[in-house]
Amino acid sequence: MELGQKRYSSVAVALHWAIAILILSQIVGGLYMHNLPNSSAVKFDLYQLHKSFGLSILGLTIIRLGWRLAHKPPALPGSMPGWQKLTARLIHWAFYALMFLTPLAGLAMVSVSPLNVPTLWFGIVEIPHLPFFNGVADRAAAEDVFQEVHEYLAFSILFLLVLHVAAALKHGLINRDGVLRSMAPHMMAWVGMLAIAIVLGLSALFYIQSDPFQGEKSHSNGESHDHNHDAAPAAASPNVEAGASEAEALENEPAGEPLAVLGTDALSAETISTAAPSPVWAVDYAASTLRFIGEEGGARFEGQFSDFTAQIVFDPDNLAASSINVDVRTASAGSGSDFRDGAMKDGEWFDVKAHDSAHFTSSTIRKPGANAYEADGTLTIKDFSHDVTLVFSLGIDGDQASAAGGVDLIRTDYGLGMGASWLESEKVALAVRVEFEISAARAN
Repeated sequence: MELGQKRYSSVAVALHWAIAILILSQIVGGLYMHNLPNSSAVKFDLYQLHKSFGLSILGLTIIRLGWRLAHKPPALPGSMPGWQKLTARLIHWAFYALMFLTPLAGLAMVSVSPLNVPTLWFGIVEIPHLPFFNGVADRAAAEDVFQEVHEYLAFSILFLLVLHVAAALKHGLINRDGVLRSMAPHMMAWVGMLAIAIVLGLSALFYIQSDPFQGEKSHSNGESHDHNHDAAPAAASPNVEAGASEAEALENEPAGEPLAVLGTDALSAETISTAAPSPVWAVDYAASTLRFIGEEGGARFEGQFSDFTAQIVFDPDNLAASSINVDVRTASAGSGSDFRDGAMKDGEWFDVKAHDSAHFTSSTIRKPGANAYEADGTLTIKDFSHDVTLVFSLGIDGDQASAAGGVDLIRTDYGLGMGASWLESEKVALAVRVEFEISAARAN
């Protein structure tokens, strides 16, 4: 028999090595992205690329299986014991099964997920979710099951891969029976692998540049971007102090409480002692907003608190006599998603039946720069209290004032969403962004 008949075809070799490289990349990349903090700016994109490359593996596996059935592979060496030949065939077909089942388990996981994030192959082609899960009652629990199955299958591939490499090296370095050479890449195989790499690379580049999920990851004009992500609130409150575990991107953002302290219904001068040495300010609720931005499954959403009151005594020339006190009715949090807004009221989150409001109070206000202020105070959510610093800018024109700012917080500091299902890294981010725009008039 000639050497050419002892080798796999160029197509089979190219598919073999392309799939092998993709699988190794998927395992390494999957572990990396899974361990990224929720606040990481790239985590959502990495998950989408992970799904795209997983679907690519599935597609290449279908092509490879079709080629395998149509083209007889070279025979194993006659000197090879029968049990080794049987083991080699079993591992070979086990690989095929795992290369089908692992991406399918991943697709099942996103199909049943209550977040309902669409699956786009490199942002180009939308892959429909599997239709078998419409009647599932507890979709979050089913998602957890498929996630665990997906991980077990991935590690099973890794285990078989170690056995496969060890056996190939034995045949190539010890037995020297030509088995290793039969799958070694040659010129046409390299061309095939290069073509596959170019197609997938260009697809990934297209995805990165087009950013098809921009609408889900951004927020603007006060609109809610839940996109049918029916998971619980991603820390939907201005109630969480920024901590040491925040993502590096948030490191330079001052930790503290949002300007919930300034959001209020109009106050009359009578609600504050007339003996106050500094002006009392009445906030124009209709012209003011207090927003929160959370993240579910890597996709951002936005909401706001519609009911809050404050007592504001503020004089930029007499900060020592200035103070801010606020109550925010947590039941007024709304984000445009009935599921999320209902969950925010439950005991896992704000527990509005037992704790109907959050409180912030501050009497220590500094001016670190022109029109820039910092208010040190205490924020209390449920039974949790922490020292926080409110950072905001303020402009005063006669009897009118406007303030704007924002702060990044960590929801678990206040016992929000502490259940295991809410702490899954892929679901509800710990980091919360709170932003505000406040308009007020001098009341005395």
